[in-house]
Amino acid sequence: SVLEAVSFWALRNKPVTRARVSEVVEKMLIVKRNEQSSERHLGDLRSRLGRFAADFQKDCCDVTTAQIQHWLDDLNLSNTSKNNYRTRIHSLFEFAVTRGYAADNPVRATQAVKADKFAIQIFTPSEMRKLLAAASGELLPSIVLGAFAGLRSAEIKRLPWDDIRLAERHIVVGKDKAKTASRRIVPIWENCAAWLAPYAGHAGAVWGGGYSQFYDEQKRTAKEAGIAWKRNGLRHSYASYRFAQTMDAGRVAG
Repeated sequence: SVLEAVSFWALRNKPVTRARVSEVVEKMLIVKRNEQSSERHLGDLRSRLGRFAADFQKDCCDVTTAQIQHWLDDLNLSNTSKNNYRTRIHSLFEFAVTRGYAADNPVRATQAVKADKFAIQIFTPSEMRKLLAAASGELLPSIVLGAFAGLRSAEIKRLPWDDIRLAERHIVVGKDKAKTASRRIVPIWENCAAWLAPYAGHAGAVWGGGYSQFYDEQKRTAKEAGIAWKRNGLRHSYASYRFAQTMDAGRVAG
């Protein structure tokens, strides 16, 4: 109808402040940092949106739905990764609209793809021994906490040594560090305690490196050990072996 056409024209032609995609990305990162977003979240935004900005050397208000859809379609990545990119770019344009750098959010009309289904994989005892033998002194505690305490990678990267209570035989995962945003106490079993004993008295962060370095070091360790790195393999291994011991899913979950 004429009214719809006028509304569409008004939306697409409302005054905006012209700014390059890369500029808007930087402004968004500053705001997120001021909001005290986690380093993991900031790193993910910087990586994904940086790649997007490098391919879109234009003003934010000139980016179209079709261009974004073609870009997402051409990514040589899993469906899960494509959807993660779409989510981050959607947030960027929501930010751009509220700050006046775009008239609307062109990501809304793009198509999300069906998420991948990943088979759960675990490390065999032999593979675990090889991983532990190949791990550097910096990465070893992280592997131990994932495989023998069931901590998530995101939790390990935010965990300070002070929260590992070897004497009390438990780990405090604060709600600001847990994926579930709720505080929980994780028991330290005998094998975990034995591997962590040499680190007693350490201070600061368990993992002192950056976000991407963590995953790079995991892959490097697996390659040196002569085995394939398995997605969420440490935590899945912990859950599988603990369940086999206890036959109690409630005690393993967390």
